Order: sequence, then C-alpha cells, then structure tokens
Amino acid sequence: MKLEYIEYFKSKHKSEIKKLYIKSFPKSERFPFWILKQCSKQENVSFNAILDDDKLIGMQYIITYENMTYLMYFAIEENRRRNGYGSKVLEDLMKKYETIILSIERIKEDLRGNKERRKSFYIRNGFIETNKFIKDAGIEYEMLCTNKNYNITKEDLEKRYTKMTDSKIMKYIIGKMFNVYNINFIN
Repeated sequence: MKLEYIEYFKSKHKSEIKKLYIKSFPKSERFPFWILKQCSKQENVSFNAILDDDKLIGMQYIITYENMTYLMYFAIEENRRRNGYGSKVLEDLMKKYETIILSIERIKEDLRGNKERRKSFYIRNGFIETNKFIKDAGIEYEMLCTNKNYNITKEDLEKRYTKMTDSKIMKYIIGKMFNVYNINFIN
C-alpha cells in the first residue's frame, strides 16, 4: 500500500470526493462543499484526495495553525474500509504533525454502535481521550488529541474555523453557520 495525497483542485476525482463527503457526514455536521473548496486555497488548509494505485480510497480536510493541526474531515470509501487504509492515513498524519486534534460526535445513545466504533478506531490509532466536550451548532462533540501533553483551549477550538480563511466575508458566513466565537466546554 503506497498512498498518495493529491490536492482537491489537482485531483481527477472531484465528483467522487464530493459524493464521499456527503455520504460520510450528516448534514448537521457538514460545511457547504463550496466553502471547503474556497477555504482550501489557503496555505494552512489541506483538502486532499487519498489515492492507492490511482483509485480514490478517501478524503481528508486539515487545518494547521501555530503548533496544532485540526483534522476536520476524514473519510474512507465504505468498500475500502477494514483494509488498513484509515490506520495508514493516520500514521502518515502523525509522522507529519506533532499535535493533531479532532472532534467526534459524543457517545450518548449509539443504537448501531457507529460512534463507539469510530472512537475506538481513533484510540487504537494513537489518539487520546482529553475528557473535553463541546457543543457546536447544537451537536455535542468529544475532543481527541494525539499529544497527551497538549491542553486544548477554547482559543484552539475557535481557531479551527477562524484559521480556515483570511476572507472577512467567508469568516462571517462560517461564523453564522457554526459557533465560531461561542464555543464552550461542557460536562
């Protein structure tokens, strides 16, 4: 397995990436796709197709700022799961970035076990529970991190969105959609 990470705009799999994104994330957790594309033009944002032998196996959307990286979206094609691709992508990310944080939907009621499987996957692959929970756009999330010594702050969480773009208009739009400046930890 030799994975390639190709920038969205250089990829020939654009329509497949969009389909994977829409299929993988609930509407309540998704940014409009045009915003992801627009913001991916920033130097500190990476929107990548993940390929193996020129076939799309997944996508990732990463925001890097100061001494931290936020893995905003990460998905592997359903028919490619359980083949080690997800673990390999996370391994590659951890080689590149010292501190990676991500948010996963908080496990309260999980009738099908999807949330628990997702969390277990990240824990098996080097992420650590931080015991920090937030509410964003009405959804409760748990924060995971790869660096046990890193203390995730309210400012870190605000920067997830404010560092997506330099455009004041885009910041305004993003701010209206998500709780950019009103993120608080919850119990």
